[in-house]
Amino acid sequence: MDGMSIDLRDYQSDAFDRAREAIRNGARRILIVAPTGSGKTVLASALMQMAKAKGNRASFVVDRLSLIRQTSETFDRYGLHHGVIQGGHPRWAPWQPLQLCSVQTLARRRWPDTKLDIFDEAHVLHATHKKRLQGDSIVIGLTATPFTRGLGKYFDAVINVTTTRVLIDAKWLAPYRMFSCAEPDMSGVTVKSTGEWDEKEASGKALQVVGDVVSEYLQHGGDRKFICSAVDTAHVDALHRQFTNVGIKVASYTYKDREEDRDDVTAEFRLSDSTIRGLITVTAASRGFDVPDVSCIIMARPLRKSLAEHIQLLGRGLRMAEGKKDCLVLDHSGNCARFFADCEDFFDNGLAELDDGKPRRKQKAPPRKDKEPTKCPACSAVHSPMPKCPSCGHAYPQKQAIQHVPGTLKELMTGQYRRELLTTLWPMVCGHVSRKHSGEIANKKALGLYKGITGEFPPYGTNFFTTQPAEPNAEARGKILECQIRWAKSRQSAGAAA
Repeated sequence: MDGMSIDLRDYQSDAFDRAREAIRNGARRILIVAPTGSGKTVLASALMQMAKAKGNRASFVVDRLSLIRQTSETFDRYGLHHGVIQGGHPRWAPWQPLQLCSVQTLARRRWPDTKLDIFDEAHVLHATHKKRLQGDSIVIGLTATPFTRGLGKYFDAVINVTTTRVLIDAKWLAPYRMFSCAEPDMSGVTVKSTGEWDEKEASGKALQVVGDVVSEYLQHGGDRKFICSAVDTAHVDALHRQFTNVGIKVASYTYKDREEDRDDVTAEFRLSDSTIRGLITVTAASRGFDVPDVSCIIMARPLRKSLAEHIQLLGRGLRMAEGKKDCLVLDHSGNCARFFADCEDFFDNGLAELDDGKPRRKQKAPPRKDKEPTKCPACSAVHSPMPKCPSCGHAYPQKQAIQHVPGTLKELMTGQYRRELLTTLWPMVCGHVSRKHSGEIANKKALGLYKGITGEFPPYGTNFFTTQPAEPNAEARGKILECQIRWAKSRQSAGAAA
């Protein structure tokens, strides 16, 4: 790989080669779609190193200041000397060929003279991003959730690196277990133009189950390190108080917290023996926030439409760490069930194509019974349909094929239910005949009467002698009488004709 010193996994190396091939074929705007935890920043480091090896300048652009430190540490780990373009940052070094930038700072300053620009979290395009996309540099976007409307207008090539399911099966990511817990009733909450619920109203609803959030963690969390989502800062504060009241040390991580405090909280939370058990946030720690030993995600923020936000938050718990076996998801929002089919489909198959922003006629998709979530009645785990609950082993009763059994002889006859007619009507015919006849005469009378009613003899081998007679019901007596009247009339007609 042109002397690359960064070791890449097979799927990362493949994506790296495909990106270079796309550039050689003339692509200038490339979107790389890779699951959360698949190592997008590592892949970006390799691309930055390639640019430097070719004597070119490159920039890596993050969409939030909180990610500058995390990304800078990754670059340092791979020996990528770089400058940081952020107001007052101590690593300001514009002469370095590799620059780490915040998009907020670039909005106020001149963009560095680079040939390659890499946009982190490229599904969130600011005006500064879009302006740069109109320039001459090669732009590579990185995202785990490429669902943004109109994203296809900005990129001319898409590279799907791999899928979440593949990475879980290969043990690069942790398997997850979802549990449906007490959730707020969102009926009647105002829906905004964005398609999401009004934050103030949603917060009021969510505050009603704060106690359940804490009690469920105490019951199932097992002292796991967790990230908890909230609707707004009032909800964050309420959750913070409840967890603190029961002796669980948590920290808030919102825009209201000072930047220095957030840095200190992040540094402490990253420690394997951190005294902070949980981080409570609205969105600040749901995108690009990397703490691998988080093994519990508490969803307390109901989302109506944002599949991307749901997947981003879930992804905070999927990274692997030493001793970590799985990720526990305690859902107090209803999001797991709400997005179950779409999330599972994306985890299994990735994305087929980007949205081009053009209006599309909505077609109602056929119901996906195989993708409807099952909630275990024993432990409340939410999972795909299967014979047993993967969490507690509860065995579900086997579903028998539902078969319509007609309730009348008329239904049996018109529906050609031959087997049902034989077991229902034939014994009653034999019961009627046995009142007056016996022996071979009874057998012949029964066979003839059955054919007169149904239009055909019973199957070969059926006879009066091996049948347990039954008392005819009212409907059978009526059919027998009809047959006898027809028989009598046919004999009269035959006699008159003679």
